Amino acid sequence: MNLTYYPFQVITTRPSLITVIDTAVPKVFLDLLRTLRDDNGEIVVSDDKMQIQEAHKACLWVGDPALELDLDKLLQRWIYKKIAQMIDDQRLVKLIDQSQHMAMDLLKDPLLNDLPLTVEPGGKLEQIMKYCNLHFDEGVTVEPVSKIEAAIQTLTKLEEKRLVILTNVSHYLGAKEWKHLVDQVSDTTLELALIEFSDVERKNFFENCQYVYIDEDFMDSRELID
Repeated sequence: MNLTYYPFQVITTRPSLITVIDTAVPKVFLDLLRTLRDDNGEIVVSDDKMQIQEAHKACLWVGDPALELDLDKLLQRWIYKKIAQMIDDQRLVKLIDQSQHMAMDLLKDPLLNDLPLTVEPGGKLEQIMKYCNLHFDEGVTVEPVSKIEAAIQTLTKLEEKRLVILTNVSHYLGAKEWKHLVDQVSDTTLELALIEFSDVERKNFFENCQYVYIDEDFMDSRELID
């Protein structure tokens, strides 16, 4: 995916490699958020053929892992959809049959059997999964580091093709956690971009990734290297 933001060089993200866009300029930070979260900024998103894309379709906004990332809200619907695509007919029929038996057994309760009540057993896989309350374990839904790891693991399983966007990740990761994140992403085909705000360049912290820093004078670190 390409992010074009005049007058800076185009930022091209790549699979298996984290792209960090770090800046000391509030306007740059806000433009990144407005474009990638709200589809209402000055940055142009395009594909590998430089065809302009709508940000909300080309990107998956995850946001701040502590403040915005709700694993169930973000991913549960896609998990339902993926399972529905993958499950074979025999397995689906068996699950539906089991759910119907459970529903009918409920009516055999002494309190209910003399009342004019009926049940409508779930006839769809999504209804069954909702009934079972399929959700992420509490162990990965509290700490930001665990939430990030679970999100990447799940998005990989879902074969996510969009550019995945997180913000402020450096607030929650030490050097050890950063290395683990780099290694985890390198074993996937995900395109991952991190939007960060900092008064100083942090290339030494963000090792083994594509790092772009725009300083308070609007200088692009890649231009300084060139």
